[in-house]
Amino acid sequence: MTKAERIFHIGIDDVDSPAGGCTTHLALLMLKELLKHSITLVDYPNLVRLNPGVPWKTRGNGAVALRFITNMELGEIYGIVEGIFKKYVEEFENPKHQPCLLIVEGEVPNKIALLARKALYDIIPPDLALKALEGTPHIFKCFNGTRGIVGALGAVGNTMTTEDYTFELIAYRRVENLGRERCVDKDSVKEMDRVYGDETILNYDPVEDRILITPRGPDPVLLGIRGENPSILIKAYKMLKLCEEPDFAAIFRTNQHTDPHIRLAETICEAHPYMCLRLRGTVATKPFRDVGGHVFFKICDDSCCIDVGVYEPTKWFRNIAELLIPGDVVEVQGCVRPPSTSHGMTLNLEKLHVIWLKPVIVYENPLCPVCGKRLTSAGRGKGFKCRNCGFKSKDIARKIKILERGISEGWYQPPYSAFKHVMKPLKRVGREKREFNYTHIETVFVM
Repeated sequence: MTKAERIFHIGIDDVDSPAGGCTTHLALLMLKELLKHSITLVDYPNLVRLNPGVPWKTRGNGAVALRFITNMELGEIYGIVEGIFKKYVEEFENPKHQPCLLIVEGEVPNKIALLARKALYDIIPPDLALKALEGTPHIFKCFNGTRGIVGALGAVGNTMTTEDYTFELIAYRRVENLGRERCVDKDSVKEMDRVYGDETILNYDPVEDRILITPRGPDPVLLGIRGENPSILIKAYKMLKLCEEPDFAAIFRTNQHTDPHIRLAETICEAHPYMCLRLRGTVATKPFRDVGGHVFFKICDDSCCIDVGVYEPTKWFRNIAELLIPGDVVEVQGCVRPPSTSHGMTLNLEKLHVIWLKPVIVYENPLCPVCGKRLTSAGRGKGFKCRNCGFKSKDIARKIKILERGISEGWYQPPYSAFKHVMKPLKRVGREKREFNYTHIETVFVM
């Protein structure tokens, strides 16, 4: 980095709309224009998934950051991207959304990084985000309100240089194909998953026979392949048979499938609405299936209790939860929904860790040593007798039997079709990355 060059971070959020549009798409349109000027990317575009429990989230609650060095001034950069941002937001305007563009100059200050980290699992007021920006050279622009500044700051502040990360290759649709059913050959997805399944994430759900790389909404995304390595993603992408021509494709570095939203709590008392965390406790009620097929149970620690919900879209995951009994020790992981008139504060279960299973003990009368039939009680203090052959004894005791529970200690996760963008599959445990150094990024757009 020369003396005249400085690092800049562009963050955008809350662009997605039910009418179309996508924050990642807008970020790449900005990047295409910026690359016509004197900038050098020091990172892939960052796709940062924020707290999935917030009630006003966009489809995937994802914000995007661009990071580059340049000798341009802050105002010059704003002049290049502001018009693109404004035009895109106006095209997909939604009164419920409050899109924001943020440009920060210089290294990310610690106060911004800390607040951005909290935005992954908790609620951040926009005023607090704006206050955190004070004293740092920046420009921002919002529409309909400032709520999107939280996500824009979250994207800028979560640099993922010391946290786990993955990559996603996203291909986008041509304008003439928007609104039509996406056309990606299922068999080619299954074959790609067979070849590159160890290095990619959630391509295909064999239980539901459903491909998972295509979204369902009106956004311009054709498909997204997630994985551990950009070069593998490009190879996997080239295996696919597409019956519609993509407009372009690009690679993002992201916190998807790393459980960035989960904070380990010391006690259940720390839980509050819209927060995402992992709680340890003892099962306090027998799980039951409610109207709609949802399963509920309660866990408690020494101080507090919380309801746990396992919802119908998780399919057979509910059957696992129903095998729990009061006394089992578990960890539950997910986001908390607020109480209502029909239920208390409830954690929506994403993963279940069975730490200890309470033994289920039954006592059986012994078998007759003469004829093999089951003995019956001869009366209090009189031992056992056999109704078949007449054998009697006071020296034989009942047998202790521990019943099979149908569940083992360990981790459990729902079917892939019920996964959120942020949820870490169990197969990624032990594969976490812990370091990323800014460097010259040459390959973002994929031909």
